[in-house]
Amino acid sequence: MECVIAKNKIYDLIQKSYPIIPLKTSLQILSNFKISFSKSSVSLTATDLDHSIVVSAEAVSDGDAEITVNARKLFEIVRELPEGDIHFGVDVNVLIIDSKKGFSCKLAGVGIEDFPLFPEINDAVEFSVGVGSLKDMVLKSSFAVSRDESRTCLCGVLWKFERGRTGMVATDGHRLGSSFWKRDDSLEKNVSMIIAPKSLLHFSRIIDGKKPDDLINVSLGEKYVLFEIQDIKICSKLIEGPYPDYEKAIPKVNPKKAILEKNALFEAVKRVSILSNQKTHLVKFLFKHNMLEVIVLNRDIGGEAREQVSAEYDGPEHAVGFNAQYLMEILGIISTPKIRIEMNTHISACLIFPNYEKEAEPKSEDLFLIMPLRILEDA
Repeated sequence: MECVIAKNKIYDLIQKSYPIIPLKTSLQILSNFKISFSKSSVSLTATDLDHSIVVSAEAVSDGDAEITVNARKLFEIVRELPEGDIHFGVDVNVLIIDSKKGFSCKLAGVGIEDFPLFPEINDAVEFSVGVGSLKDMVLKSSFAVSRDESRTCLCGVLWKFERGRTGMVATDGHRLGSSFWKRDDSLEKNVSMIIAPKSLLHFSRIIDGKKPDDLINVSLGEKYVLFEIQDIKICSKLIEGPYPDYEKAIPKVNPKKAILEKNALFEAVKRVSILSNQKTHLVKFLFKHNMLEVIVLNRDIGGEAREQVSAEYDGPEHAVGFNAQYLMEILGIISTPKIRIEMNTHISACLIFPNYEKEAEPKSEDLFLIMPLRILEDA
């Protein structure tokens, strides 16, 4: 069997599938790609058992063949080849690679018998979502996923499908991000799932070249969820729920409201936080009439920093502490020039929203939450 494919095509397939290969595994077969050759295409499959991917590209072949080879070695070989067509051949369990510039090598493979099968989803609930809305929801939620593996549910992103809208939510108990988009079609019943961020983030990256309005087909089964768009398929094992009732953490009464220029606030926090405590990253926000003062007092190094930022605020003087890194991460995600902060007491959760001008219609309903930090008496 011989197959001819351009280097840029096969290298693109490798780049899309290689991140799924586990860094460390006791099953050696998981360090391999499964390569499937057919008369008109080449497909690469990779899996770590929890996440599986199949990517395909057009190619010219004189027959069908399948082989598994070490993913890292194939990646390094193809990366160093010159541009142009690459010839692949399969001889029993050996992959033969030739380029027109004179390079030739043989890479020992393994039979496909031991390679895990791509998961099948039976009795799936099927729906579709646009590329643009999926990427936006992933961006605005996945940053808040918990790293604490003892709280399994919080280590994933909650994806909800409801009548007329769909959205993603994630929280680690210190911060929360959520984004909901309107949907034209309606489901017979509400559907939700908890997905590992590895699949969502990787899928979001490799569909960068797709148009925002392109549709992704989603098939939800009992244990897996499958994403399909054109020549890409990703299957992810679901995290068992239920997800905690995050809505209880969102305060409903927030009498203190401030509107600020996002970039000005980001730069002020970034500068002032240089002197913040390296463990807590505490910055103090002191709201006064039409003004916010960002303050850091670090007694460990004898440092102090302050900066004033203009704000639309007419409430009583209010002080609240934040983790500067968490706050800047949220500010970096919001795309509007201004943000709105809603607060109650110095220990109540604070809500952050994009602030739209009257004529601007928001594409999504976004909400970010950040828990305040305790401020020392003299901070």
